[in-house]
Amino acid sequence: MRGSRWTDAALRPVLAAVYFLVLTPAGVCLRLVRDPLRRAWDRSADSYWSR
Repeated sequence: MRGSRWTDAALRPVLAAVYFLVLTPAGVCLRLVRDPLRRAWDRSADSYWSR
């Protein structure tokens, strides 16, 4: 079911605001705290191949 023109016009800025004001800072904070892809160098590792 399609919404009214007002809801279609209001939805994009609201979703953009949620993305840039909530999700983006949360993602930046998480990346500052930990490395989700474990990209740090481990000098004691024999190899970086994973199975």
